[in-house]
Amino acid sequence: MSTNSENRITIVLATGNRDKVREIRPLLENISPLIEIFCLRDLGAEIEVDETEETLEGNALLKAKAIFSHLAGRFRYMIALADDTGLEVDSLQGAPGVYSARYAPMPDHRPPAYEDNVRYLLERMQGIENRKAYFRTVIALKGCIPSAGGDFSFEHTCEGSVSGTITQERKGGEGFGYDPVFMVDGTGRTYAEMSIAEKNSLSHRALAVRKAVTDLNNILQQSSSPNRQPEKQ
Repeated sequence: MSTNSENRITIVLATGNRDKVREIRPLLENISPLIEIFCLRDLGAEIEVDETEETLEGNALLKAKAIFSHLAGRFRYMIALADDTGLEVDSLQGAPGVYSARYAPMPDHRPPAYEDNVRYLLERMQGIENRKAYFRTVIALKGCIPSAGGDFSFEHTCEGSVSGTITQERKGGEGFGYDPVFMVDGTGRTYAEMSIAEKNSLSHRALAVRKAVTDLNNILQQSSSPNRQPEKQ
């Protein structure tokens, strides 16, 4: 890719969740000197996307497309990166899954807090011996980048998954969401008992973002080739 500053590409993390931004941003910072990374808060963008799809893939793409459409007029070249993450518990037939962020029923219909979801999950798991679970993240990219043959628009998804078990009680004070009750296979610890750096070395979100970085590098390399046009992902 040319180093012309006119080819600068803005990556927008399509989330207002500060915890997600804190995990994702460091994984993207070395893709290219032409790439700038912002979250919605950095840009003063206030947009809420209703997660109406029935799959993680569908919701991730829904958010990426909505953010891209909302902000594309501000940048010539831009990539919206969105994720949707679900905790899938075998004995609960894959629940909470796509509803992980809004799992606990609340009497006043307000969105549940992390603690509400964890409490409700542990209540539902009482007396259950099979506590096998998976954390899965789907990353969606929606972008427009410079290419040898002109501007190139694309959509792409990839995912990362980690297996573990649901603990009987909360363990650890780091992380967020279900981290205190998800013990990662082979570690003997929950995500909440790990530092951010350690979690980023093995988490479902980190795996998905690393795949996204690899795929994005391939797309950027294809776009810069005069003899090969990038293929729609």
